Amino acid sequence: MPRPPLTALGHTHYDVVVVGAGAVGCATARELAGRGYKTLLVDRGDIGAGTSSRSSRMLYSGLGYLAVRYPLWQMVLHPIDMLQRLLYTRDVMLCRAELVRDMPHHLTRHRFVYPFRKGDQYPPWLVDIGFRLVEALGAWKVPLAYRRVSPADAARQVPMAGGLGEAPLSIGTFDEYMYAWPERICVDTALDAEARGATLRTYTRVTGIRQQDRRWITDLEDADSGEPAQVTSDMVINATGPWVDRLTGAQGPQPRIVGIKGVNVMVQLPPEWRGQGLEAFSSKGEPYYVFPWRDHHFIGPTETHVTENPDDIRVTDAEIDYILSEANLLFSDLHLTRDHVLHAWCGVRPVTSTDGKTPRNLVRAHQSPDAPGLVTMTGSTIMLHRHAGRLAAKTVEQRLGRRGPAPTGMIEPPTYDGIGQRITPEHVVHLTDLIRRRLPDGLNPDLGLARAEELSRITAAALNWSEEQRLDELRRFEEDSARVYRSVN
Repeated sequence: MPRPPLTALGHTHYDVVVVGAGAVGCATARELAGRGYKTLLVDRGDIGAGTSSRSSRMLYSGLGYLAVRYPLWQMVLHPIDMLQRLLYTRDVMLCRAELVRDMPHHLTRHRFVYPFRKGDQYPPWLVDIGFRLVEALGAWKVPLAYRRVSPADAARQVPMAGGLGEAPLSIGTFDEYMYAWPERICVDTALDAEARGATLRTYTRVTGIRQQDRRWITDLEDADSGEPAQVTSDMVINATGPWVDRLTGAQGPQPRIVGIKGVNVMVQLPPEWRGQGLEAFSSKGEPYYVFPWRDHHFIGPTETHVTENPDDIRVTDAEIDYILSEANLLFSDLHLTRDHVLHAWCGVRPVTSTDGKTPRNLVRAHQSPDAPGLVTMTGSTIMLHRHAGRLAAKTVEQRLGRRGPAPTGMIEPPTYDGIGQRITPEHVVHLTDLIRRRLPDGLNPDLGLARAEELSRITAAALNWSEEQRLDELRRFEEDSARVYRSVN
């Protein structure tokens, strides 16, 4: 469907305006439109261009969510915390099974190893129980195929295990999934919402939200032209991820999220390790991974609390050095340095907070009695995006009444003969949109730079760009690559 003019939106009253076209916003719009609500989905940038494009790209089984920061003997003293961890992990595993069933073309399965080392915080028997419990919480729908074996057996099954230094006591092996293309999940979900009746408009800033006569007025502005518009709705869903407390007119009395900065570093590891991954705990006691990515691997992430605007967050030298040093503790023969780094990126995960300070593993729909009809979504990841969308839709149903059943399955997208034919119906506005989020090129080791010239000409023909516009879009794409992906060398 062609991108609607901004002025046309002002002539329609919506049941719900969803702000933020990341994974959660797209899933929310899909749920609402499928249930019969007149829905508008807007984003100041492109679909999936924020936190959803800065993730660790892993469909995670959730073992780390059971890991506690206090001494193990104190678990009995924190029953509410442990219950929340169990419930969150259950939701994670059920959503994992749902995505494996519904989106197999967006996932790749890999064998991971978990080394048991002398002095580990968690003894092997407890980790064994943890893996079994995680599988059970997911009703065994997508088995982890977890086994603990000797280092020699693990090395025969997974060559990466043979590269571990300080010979582990034993090694656990299990299956994990990686998103082959996380940004495309957001795009497909947004297009599915549109096919069900939602209106989608990207590059549309929200400059203000206010309530008037029991309705909500959302002030919009075209991000490129500055053209203004106003839309009215019965409800507004704030699904802006780590920006939820910064959305003008939607701020709460205290922060509803704690920002957790995660940094990942892309490297080239031995070719016989291709497609294999590792989960461990760092020297700080934080979850640490080696993720397989095509012919490469990326390692991380960090877990740093941040309060800065996510727009201003960048990868630092100290974070790169920390991630490399942790890898060298695990694989002492690699001797990784910055010279081995292709690029690094970071994102800010919006973890729910109930007191404005403490992070909680909760997917939550916040509602303020002072602002009835304004809902703020927090605590979700790409893996939980459908769960968050259903939670948001149930919140709307409680206020506006039920309109129809929840949608089941994805609507089959149309087939395009060439790249140029998909540009307009898939809401491509800038060259970066096409390379980063409509095609897989943007996730190549060269970040899509190799085909940028060719794709710029295809996009220019489809969108009637002048040669000056085409060259400007190429520069914009290169600047975006430098901003999002830091080159170390």
